[in-house]
Amino acid sequence: MPVDVRALDADFYVFSGHKLYGPTGIGVLYGKAALLADMPPYQGGGDMIDIVRFSGTTYKEAPQRFEAGTPAIAEAVGLAAAIDYVRTIGMGRIAAHEATLLTAATEALRGINRLRLVGTAPHKAAVLSFTIDGMHPSDIGTLLDQYGIAVRTGHHCAQPIMEQFGLPGTVRASFGLYNTHDDIARLAAALRAVQEMLG
Repeated sequence: MPVDVRALDADFYVFSGHKLYGPTGIGVLYGKAALLADMPPYQGGGDMIDIVRFSGTTYKEAPQRFEAGTPAIAEAVGLAAAIDYVRTIGMGRIAAHEATLLTAATEALRGINRLRLVGTAPHKAAVLSFTIDGMHPSDIGTLLDQYGIAVRTGHHCAQPIMEQFGLPGTVRASFGLYNTHDDIARLAAALRAVQEMLG
């Protein structure tokens, strides 16, 4: 979705490249110029220094002072291509497609016996986390893989909230611009088959 950091009055804002269909290992950090100007560099390396002397070192102005060493050139080119790709399709079109898939998937999974959706906030991203009573999330994920369905399982870097809910983890299905309603039907059918296998 489009984000206006000025309207949010965000001091800092980050995102990962792979969440935007780009390569892994790269992301973006936005920071207000005044805050970045007051921050010292967190690491040293080529091209972030201004002057180096035995008496002291000075650094370039932000943001260059935070770009130590050789940048991730290939990843930056890949991220730029991903941004162009998403802009060409249109963020609004992508968001609308994902919202339609989320609604359809929510309804499809609600009809599965013993399945509990975890996290049903309005206006959420096209992600469904769930558990099935009596089944471990890892077992569900392993069996779904046998049906050619990729999901994530585990605590998803959110152990405190899992503990709050009394869960060892969840299964998470994420939907993107490449998914279809057939994918949702396949997921629901596979989950029913998994239930039959595991009882």
